[in-house]
Amino acid sequence: MLFIIGVSFKALGLPSHNQNQEAVSSIANELSLESAIAQAQNNDDWLKKSRLIESRFERLSEGASAMPDPTISVGLLNLPTNGFAFDQEPMTQLKLSASQMFPRGDTLALKEQRYRMSATEQPYLRENRRQHIALQATTLWLQAFEASTNYRLVNDAKPLFNKLGDIVAASYASSVGKANQQDIIRAELELVKLNDRLIALESQKQVAVAKLSQFLYTSDANATFGQSWLSNKHNIQLPEHMPSITPHQNKALHKVIATSPHEYYRLVHQHPLMLASEQRVRTTAVDIDIAKQDYKAQYGINASYAMRDDTPEGQSRADFFSIGVSVSVPLFSSSAQDAHVSAAKLHTEAIRTEKRLLMKELMASLQSAYVEYIGLRERAQVYQHQILPQIQQQAQAALNAYTNDSGDFAEVVRAKIDELDTQITMLNIRVKQRVALSKMDYFLASTAHTEVAEYE
Repeated sequence: MLFIIGVSFKALGLPSHNQNQEAVSSIANELSLESAIAQAQNNDDWLKKSRLIESRFERLSEGASAMPDPTISVGLLNLPTNGFAFDQEPMTQLKLSASQMFPRGDTLALKEQRYRMSATEQPYLRENRRQHIALQATTLWLQAFEASTNYRLVNDAKPLFNKLGDIVAASYASSVGKANQQDIIRAELELVKLNDRLIALESQKQVAVAKLSQFLYTSDANATFGQSWLSNKHNIQLPEHMPSITPHQNKALHKVIATSPHEYYRLVHQHPLMLASEQRVRTTAVDIDIAKQDYKAQYGINASYAMRDDTPEGQSRADFFSIGVSVSVPLFSSSAQDAHVSAAKLHTEAIRTEKRLLMKELMASLQSAYVEYIGLRERAQVYQHQILPQIQQQAQAALNAYTNDSGDFAEVVRAKIDELDTQITMLNIRVKQRVALSKMDYFLASTAHTEVAEYE
């Protein structure tokens, strides 16, 4: 009596002798990786916040070049206290005066420039956010896909263990062969373990989908949003095949392969984070120029018109007009100006150092992702061409030996479990390989987006 059931390659999305990797029919709620990335990028509220911040800096730049408001004052001067008559004394005046102070040097123009440069940083940060959201969505989608595919692998293995249990029970009931009560208990135990794995895998999938859902739906003031979000989250279905590597990812991989590790700076220096950091350095450099304006004198002008009343006898009195210039000379505050300039320079140098640290981090992360990818690719080849075929042969041999009463049931179960675990390990390697490739794609991101180009 011979029964052979193998776990299919179909769920793994790997090539086999009997199948090719054609896409299955679409499902109404099936969420592809490409769709998940697009929804995550379109529904990200952080991008909206960044646009608001950019608009804020632009509005501040529009007002930064405005002159300070003039000061206008009205006063009654030299009013006699022995009669409070406006025409009693010749020095009694009704005075209207105005004064205007001018900022030091080019302070206004530099402040306007600083705000505009701060606004220019935001498009780079948004481009980085889009790329990072794509990486996050890809990682979570692949985790959900792995759990879902593992679920199908384990579920596809259940008929085999059910059949093995039937074989053992029939053999034990007929008292023919080596089947014993221990074999029946072992078969039942393995089915219970499979059910437990199914529960755990379904939970893993739901956890990954729940995390992914934060990127898929927009939040608004509508009270029904929560119900809609929960409903859609539970309806998400994943495809049965792992998506193909995109041409962009292939291009990124070839770039890394063709570049030696000590030259990775050439690959990451155009990363949006690097360009945003460089823009921040330029912005803080303007702060140095602003601080230097305090060394310059500050000028002001003032003018006044004083009106006098005629004498009690009717004789006309002349009105007074005054004009003057004031200068604030930084003679005794040079230490304060020196401190402000020094602080601005130190801040710029700190931002420049932060940029160097970011460069090192991106280079190290790129190399780490590449090394991980190469190791996983080698492991995948070993598993696909050596380990898995041998495990399948071993499982088949153990099953044949047991059905011919020359093998042990425990060996059959162990061999089939090893085959299932090997296929699950293969899938885990494939998923980690795609995550590593997605990381390389992220670290090689550039500001090709049109929104960024407008600000260059």
